Amino acid sequence: MSDKPLHAPKAESLFHRSGSVMPAAKVIMFTDGVSESNRLAKEALESQHLSWNERDMASDANANAFIRKLCGAAVSPVLYVNDEWLPDPTQEELLEATGVRFDIESLESRGQTIFDVVVVGLGPAGLAACHGCRLGGLSVLGLDEREPGGHLLPLTDVDEYLGVGFDEAVPGADIAANFAEHARHVGATLMQGKVNSIRIQGAFKRVHSTVGNFWARAVVIATGAAQRELKIEGVEKFLNRGIRYGAQVDAQIYSDRRVAVIGGGDEAMHAAIFLGRYAKFVTVLCPDSEPSAEPLLVERALVNKVRIIPGSKVVAVKGDDALDYLFFVETGIPEEQGLPLDAMVVALGPAPKTPIPGLERLPQDEGYFAHGEGGKTMFGGIYVAGDCTNIDTRTLMSVVASGSLCAKRLWQWLASHPLPKL
Repeated sequence: MSDKPLHAPKAESLFHRSGSVMPAAKVIMFTDGVSESNRLAKEALESQHLSWNERDMASDANANAFIRKLCGAAVSPVLYVNDEWLPDPTQEELLEATGVRFDIESLESRGQTIFDVVVVGLGPAGLAACHGCRLGGLSVLGLDEREPGGHLLPLTDVDEYLGVGFDEAVPGADIAANFAEHARHVGATLMQGKVNSIRIQGAFKRVHSTVGNFWARAVVIATGAAQRELKIEGVEKFLNRGIRYGAQVDAQIYSDRRVAVIGGGDEAMHAAIFLGRYAKFVTVLCPDSEPSAEPLLVERALVNKVRIIPGSKVVAVKGDDALDYLFFVETGIPEEQGLPLDAMVVALGPAPKTPIPGLERLPQDEGYFAHGEGGKTMFGGIYVAGDCTNIDTRTLMSVVASGSLCAKRLWQWLASHPLPKL
């Protein structure tokens, strides 16, 4: 990345190949093959429909020597734009050198759709952020590749959220629908589409998605967490043929059957409570010395045909045409034990997701986004919320609070970084 562009004679007068002058072009790019920096530079030019001539320094010794002499070292990419040299420029430096402006008027004149905030991920944290940003008078777009709701959608019983389910448990999908409807009611735009990349360009962030490309003053990342996989012998063979991730499917498949639940957190206890209504019996194999779930959930799980074996590590599942046995080792008992069963539910809790392209440099803590107060990150105008962060407690109330606080901090950040009102 350059502090200042290099000023040198025009490329046409400096670089010759086979006795011919290099053809003039608005943009000339010197690259060293395939690299992330080269890809980002090309993507930036393509995003504005700009053309360029390319010289590959990996295969062209003259080009390599020329750039080494110009820059004093091997640098890639190096671009020649409007009589200026740009060694390894940022996307902002590159596009500004080509005359592309990143202000509201110029973006709108190019037909770009602009929001104050784009929220990526519409689980509880993302929906809370959408709602909170709208209360602050900001224009908001929420994007998710699935329907709104996130980890709420598969839950059959939710009773730990204040004011909800204290007399009768409520399906998570109902709560998710209410959250989404409330966000729409206050004016948030919610769309279903996958976000492919996020790029910082000037004072704006460009969000590339399957439903269009959008510009925003700020972005909230609330993509949640992935399902932690069980990697033991036999799982792939019986996946969706006796083994499932999450229990919330047609209850009839568990009717009067022997079921094992793998995990000890809230998700595992929710699964055990649900399965206990239909299964012949349920065995929860908890990998830790005691369940990490909220005590009330553990208490409710044990009421109905459920037993919990703490300190149990699953080592294999076996069967011929169908799942027949689970094998595990229990703390303090050296012998491997077998458990006959008909179905198994894996509920090991969250695992970090792969960052959206363009955000790989966000600091992480064991795969989750690290952040400051209110979800602030090292990049101005990019905030994180909910289960994708290194949040201490992963409960419905905590992730909703995370999204709401993030929205409030965004109001303050945008107010301190004014642009003409959208």
